Amino acid sequence: MKNKSISFFKQFAKYYNSLSILKKFLIPSIAGFMFFLLLYIYILSNTNYMKESITKVNKESIPIYETLFDNEFLLQKISFELNNAVVVKELDLIKETNIYAKEMQKKLTLHKDTIYKKELDNIQKSFNEYYFEASNLSKDLIESTSSYDYIHFKTLLVVSTYKKVLKQYQNLREKIKNEIKKDVNSIYETSSWVLFNSSFAFILWIILSSLGLFYIYKDMSFKITQIVKESENIAHGKVNFHKRLSSDSIDELGLIVNSINTFISKLEESHKDLEYAKEEIKRFIADTVHQIRTPLTSILMNVEMIKDLQENDSLFSYIDSIDASINMLSNSYEDLSYITSYDTIKYNPTLISLSQEIEKRIDFFQTICKMNLKEIKAEIDINAYTYINTVELERLIDNNISNAIKYAQIEKPIYVNLKKSKNKNRIVLEFKSYANEIKNKNKIFEKNYREEEAKRGLGLGLNIVKNICDKYSISYKASYKNNQNIFTYTFDEIKKQEIN
Repeated sequence: MKNKSISFFKQFAKYYNSLSILKKFLIPSIAGFMFFLLLYIYILSNTNYMKESITKVNKESIPIYETLFDNEFLLQKISFELNNAVVVKELDLIKETNIYAKEMQKKLTLHKDTIYKKELDNIQKSFNEYYFEASNLSKDLIESTSSYDYIHFKTLLVVSTYKKVLKQYQNLREKIKNEIKKDVNSIYETSSWVLFNSSFAFILWIILSSLGLFYIYKDMSFKITQIVKESENIAHGKVNFHKRLSSDSIDELGLIVNSINTFISKLEESHKDLEYAKEEIKRFIADTVHQIRTPLTSILMNVEMIKDLQENDSLFSYIDSIDASINMLSNSYEDLSYITSYDTIKYNPTLISLSQEIEKRIDFFQTICKMNLKEIKAEIDINAYTYINTVELERLIDNNISNAIKYAQIEKPIYVNLKKSKNKNRIVLEFKSYANEIKNKNKIFEKNYREEEAKRGLGLGLNIVKNICDKYSISYKASYKNNQNIFTYTFDEIKKQEIN
């Protein structure tokens, strides 16, 4: 029995999952219609029963009851008329009672086809016996031909028969009265039971329909939530390639789920191809950077030797231009070198003097500034120390200065300020430059974002800075004030006593 129940529910679940969304929502309505159809049949059958009971009461019980009541009255009238005939000594009055007797018999005959036929036949038989004896006794009393003993015996017989007939009438009337009462009670009980069952059935239908609709709603909601969530993940590039959406149904949502699963499978294949291509590109960049290192170092050394050996000042401007270009190339090289190695090489922090490091990087960019008709003005507090890796600090400083040189207005100074906060144990590093206001300060640190598309570049500098800041919990922000773009970085200060 248990296995049959499990098999039935499995078959029903399979059938449910094969339906369309519209048909699923129609299930409670169809089930409700079938339920109420059965309830209607039940009510109709009980209504027919009540109708039959009412018909029986109206067509049989009540008319017979009225007939019995009328016949009792006629019986008493016959008895009274016979007695009156004896008193006045009129035989004609005896004949007149025959009218009442026929009327009684006629009324009884009308109900002979009912369930009370036997009782009515007995009453009629007893009445005929009574009427015959009573009529003869009345005649004998009027004519006075019989002896006293005969009259007395006949009188006792007539009285006994009269009582018998009267008793039969009363008994049948009481029986019919009880039957009517019983039928009325049965109708009342049936109607009450039908009303109760109808109310219970309506409440049950409401509950079952609500549960059915709630289940369908939850099922639809779960699938839609799955679809929306996975679609958002796909849109944001957060697809879990090791997971697929679950769906047993083949309705419209099931088809969408299957399409998404197919799309994820194709995305997974494309992702693997992209990952492979990414690794190949990364490997190519790393090899290229490695190949650039040696000639770039050689060029830097030769430029320095040319500067030292050059006696003609007229060539210095050309040498500075070469030197500036090499320094810019060197800065881009260091960015590429860091990008290709930061996830494989561990850059451990050390105690660094921010003051000295910033001064060194400003010296590095002096030639580049000169060739771009710009200059750097610095206000640097001495003995500002913090924990950070030297290479990563260099990337942070260089990218801010190189961006300022690239976008700042010509012949306007670039400010680099390093201030120690006395009360909050913080070091604030600021880079200020006169330039057009940054339009989207929230996106400026995102990867591959460039504020001015016309200016070519890798679009990686400030994203490198952001990653370094996140690594060392350095707060950062971009702002605009007094026609200057301001990049602010706040470090944790290491006190001198902590160093010692």
